[in-house]
Amino acid sequence: MIRLALGLLLLALAPAWAGFPEPGRPVQVILPYPPGGGSDISARALAPVLERELGTTVVIVNRPGANSQIGMAQTARSRPDGYTLAYGLWPSTITLYLDVSRNAGFTRESFAPLAMHVIDPGSIIVRADSPLRSLADLIAAARARPGALRVSDPGILSWEHLASIALQQQHGISVNQIHYQGSAPALVALLSGEIEVALVAGGTAMAQTRAGAARTLALFDTAESPFLPGVPTAASLGTPVVTGSARGFVAPAGLPSEVEAVLAGALERAITSPEHRQRMQELGLPIRFMGPAEFRDYWAAQEAALAPLVQRALAVGAGR
Repeated sequence: MIRLALGLLLLALAPAWAGFPEPGRPVQVILPYPPGGGSDISARALAPVLERELGTTVVIVNRPGANSQIGMAQTARSRPDGYTLAYGLWPSTITLYLDVSRNAGFTRESFAPLAMHVIDPGSIIVRADSPLRSLADLIAAARARPGALRVSDPGILSWEHLASIALQQQHGISVNQIHYQGSAPALVALLSGEIEVALVAGGTAMAQTRAGAARTLALFDTAESPFLPGVPTAASLGTPVVTGSARGFVAPAGLPSEVEAVLAGALERAITSPEHRQRMQELGLPIRFMGPAEFRDYWAAQEAALAPLVQRALAVGAGR
């Protein structure tokens, strides 16, 4: 009886993470963008493999709004038990809280980085029937009609918006920058003819170019992409901008180390599995895995680099 009572007491005192994840209890991944964009596609491509590694259901929940602020803030407020994660986007997550006027409700310290999944270089695309056939054409058109050329991004101070600011500053041009609520609506605006130019992730550019719907003018990367052969880098064309869409998994801060180890291990196995690598190759999405420590260092370095750029952009209005 004493041994049984002791066993029951120890069970009652067992930490909440014991046996994580509980059989049948799903892990929710908040995706702070609308369905159909690059983040949505890459997260859902991983979900089935991650389910097998965790041994439970992984539910992707779209929580779009305010350039991912709504979904990321919800994650930061969630209980740090491992059952609520976010699939965020960098540098947008950083620029949200660097713009103090937004009252983002979180900072870097609000999250526990788990795994970087993809770093997809940025690109500039136009419709396939556009008269703009090169980056030089785009610059010339913007110079000829200051403030008239319509360019989309998925939200203020997104990497797309910042890249457009850099492009305009470097070439002394101005465009009509239009902010959408996510990359999918921004792409629809281009394909429907609502705008003339879109800044999108490379995977999106590849898909639309292969489908014959768009033309990719340049990549914001250090080298040409095997997914878009023949497309030059912006740097090689006189615009030294390197940026893109970095996508990864985070949990609310305060996650027990044992739960973090389970999640990080499952994510690493899923992301680096041959099955997932093959799927990402088909999608034209470059895997760039980082574990918690490397992801944490990457985040801090990106924040330090972005802080002065964001402050300069805000000082001149940044599209407001």
